[in-house]
Amino acid sequence: MKKLLCIALTLTLLLAGCGPRGAEDPEASAAAHTIQPLELSEEEEALLNLVGGSDADYGLFDCAVGEGVTGCTIEVLSWQDGAWTTLAEGGLSSLQSGSLRLGIVLSGDKITVNFQDGGGGRYSYAPRLDGIDRATGSGRAWTWLESAQALTPGTRTPLYLEVYDSGDGVRAATLPDTFSDAGQLDSYARAYAVAVTLEG
Repeated sequence: MKKLLCIALTLTLLLAGCGPRGAEDPEASAAAHTIQPLELSEEEEALLNLVGGSDADYGLFDCAVGEGVTGCTIEVLSWQDGAWTTLAEGGLSSLQSGSLRLGIVLSGDKITVNFQDGGGGRYSYAPRLDGIDRATGSGRAWTWLESAQALTPGTRTPLYLEVYDSGDGVRAATLPDTFSDAGQLDSYARAYAVAVTLEG
């Protein structure tokens, strides 16, 4: 429990302090809606490792929002009956600035979603998922969004995908392709995801 609290505290500090390094021209990035993984400095990486973090335990993202966006929704989803079903969601009805930071933490049978708008408001929710077995890793595959992705208002953009098969092996999943491939998703015993949707 202490480890999880330390990770959550560290993520809060990182979400408050870090941004993408070597970003392009600020005016150009503000004109488009994009999300990308946060690039941590060596010191930030060391801090997360100190409290027990690893690349498989969390994902940190920075979202740049241009004009015309009124808010956003971040959902934890489950693949059921050929469609994504919302298990839990949080979001902002209005954005105080053109940026949003997200932190996703995997722990036990939960996915914790932390988010912060550029105006300083911080929010979090942590739904429990049925059928999760991260301890053994048997029959499980997962993937994070690894590069910058354009965001289209009204369209879900996946940040994390976790799939399970009833056997010992499981076919690899990729983002964003597998997220929208109903045939591949139907081939898994279970699938979960975290996605962000801009509203405009």
